[in-house]
Amino acid sequence: MKLITLLVVALLIYNNTTAKEAVYTGSTLADRDVRVFLGISLTDSIDFIRWKITLNDSRYSLNCQYGISKGGTPGFINEKKAAFSGPLLKQEKYFVLKRGNKSFYLFQVNDNILHLLDKNKEFLIGDGGYGYALNNITPSKSSQVNYPAKQYPEQPLMAFQGRTPCQELSKLLGRETTPACNKMKWYFILYTDPSTKKPTYFLRGGRQYKKATMTKGSWAIVQKNGRTIYELHSDEWRNPLYLLKAGDKILFIADDDGNLLVGDEDFSYTLYRTIDKEPSQ
Repeated sequence: MKLITLLVVALLIYNNTTAKEAVYTGSTLADRDVRVFLGISLTDSIDFIRWKITLNDSRYSLNCQYGISKGGTPGFINEKKAAFSGPLLKQEKYFVLKRGNKSFYLFQVNDNILHLLDKNKEFLIGDGGYGYALNNITPSKSSQVNYPAKQYPEQPLMAFQGRTPCQELSKLLGRETTPACNKMKWYFILYTDPSTKKPTYFLRGGRQYKKATMTKGSWAIVQKNGRTIYELHSDEWRNPLYLLKAGDKILFIADDDGNLLVGDEDFSYTLYRTIDKEPSQ
C-alpha cells in the first residue's frame, strides 16, 4: 500500500512538472474590454500596458504593468500593476481567461503569437504605437498560421500602420541600420487599380505623411501555402517585405518562407488598418 501511494505521488509530481507551459509578453493599448477584465478604471490615463501571461493546461497567471510612458525609455512615469490568476479554457483556436464572472479571449495565431480580442471575439485594432499581439518568449520556428476564415477583397486605397522591432527586420530586408536602432515605425498606403483590382504601387512614411516626402514602391499579391501575402518592393531595401493578410484590418510581417516573425515585450510584427485617405500634398 505504501509503495502504491508513493507511485501515485510520483506520478502527480511528474504530470505537474511536465505540463505544457508557455509564457507570452507584449505591450498593448488599453481598450475598454481590456480595462474591464484587468480591473483598470475606464478614466485612468494610460499610454500602454505591458503583459506577461503564463498559460498551462487549465490555468493562467497574469502580470501587467501600465501607466503613462516615460519618454526615451521603455518604462512608465507612474507605473501601476495588475496581477492575478484563474482558470484557462481552450475553445478551438481561442484561449478563454476566466476571472470571476468575466471572460477574456485570446486568439492563437500560432504557438508563438496570441492576439487580444474584444467581447465579440474580433481582433482588437492597434495604432502606430502599440498593437494587441503577445509573443512567446521562447519561440520555435513555425509555419503554422490560424486566422478567421472570412477574407475581404482589396480596396482601391488601404492604409496600415504599426511599430516593430528594428534589428531582425532590417536584416531580413537587407537594410542598413545602426546597433542603436530598436524600433521601426511603419505607415503604408497600398493602391490597387479600381478596374482590375490589381496592385499598382504603395507610398510609405514621409514627414507628416505628406505625399511629396513619402517613398514610392511596388507591391504584388502572392499565394504561399494557401495564404495571401502582400509582397512589397522598395529601392530602400535589397529584399522584399512580406505581409500576411489576416482579414481586412491586420497584416502580420513574415519571412520569405511565409513564417510569421515573433516580437518581444515592447514591439510586435503586426500592422493595423487605419483611416484610408490620400496623403496631403
